[in-house]
Amino acid sequence: MDDEERPGPAEHEPADADGADPTGPPRSRTRLLVLVASLVVAALVVAFLAFRPDDDPPRAAPVTTTTAKKTTTAVVVPATTAVVAAAKGPSILVRSSPPPEWTTATPVKTWDNPPPVASQASTPLRPALPRLDLPIQGRYADAAGWTFSNPTSFGADDPFVMLVTEQRGDWLKVQVPVRPNGTDGWVPASDVTLSETPYRIELSLGERRLRVFNGNDQVLETQVVIGKDETHTPTGRFYVTDKVEQSNPAGAYGPLALPISAYSEQIDEFDNGVPVIAMHGTNRPELIGQNVSNGCIRMPNDVITRIGETVPLGTPVDISP
Repeated sequence: MDDEERPGPAEHEPADADGADPTGPPRSRTRLLVLVASLVVAALVVAFLAFRPDDDPPRAAPVTTTTAKKTTTAVVVPATTAVVAAAKGPSILVRSSPPPEWTTATPVKTWDNPPPVASQASTPLRPALPRLDLPIQGRYADAAGWTFSNPTSFGADDPFVMLVTEQRGDWLKVQVPVRPNGTDGWVPASDVTLSETPYRIELSLGERRLRVFNGNDQVLETQVVIGKDETHTPTGRFYVTDKVEQSNPAGAYGPLALPISAYSEQIDEFDNGVPVIAMHGTNRPELIGQNVSNGCIRMPNDVITRIGETVPLGTPVDISP
């Protein structure tokens, strides 16, 4: 029914019991009032829900904070290159602990050449060499680390050298010729002169075979004598520390001995001295290829002479099982 029409007399409702006029407002007006009332109630409900005291406070949108990081790229030195540090002064102090700035200094050089498995890790430790109560000629322990004479104590003019394993900022991490084998030390770069060598020596104890490389090229190979079980030749990464010419080329060491940074891991004294491991010649060439030494590496006299003429001090010597 349209809102403008009026009901005729026949459409009147009966009077209410209280006597009210049965002709009330039109139905369309009634619907309008109901609609308005409903809207008011809905608005009140929305307002109540929006401002309930037990509601969580509105959350701020997440903010992403980007902190700028200093990106440093280390120079990775190929495995075919070794870096050698030679002492400048008449002596050099090598610290036994890294300097405070070592952990935050910018890495400058690292090496991608993993060392062989070191036997020291599975061998009972012998007393340290040198130590405060037992100095070695040219090698002295102190509270800060070790002091080494330069030139070395073998009577030649060889400079004291160390194999560099890492450089950060103005500091070098080096391998130190002390016992336990494989001990690290730290020196300021200003205390040494750095050089590089492409040479390295590899010795396989299982094969009793030694090889010399210039970069990736093998330049020499030979069978050798290695240590017997009770005085084994240690494994790990070492380096050539000295070149000692022998006064008697026909003697037990042949014409030349090349001491390396390794010590015996089973004896504390040899021939009234410390048990430094060396590569050297021999006056018993018939024993080549056997396990009969006190830990040293014996080889034919012409081979040790050639090696001494070829590789510089600091050349890495990798000895594997």
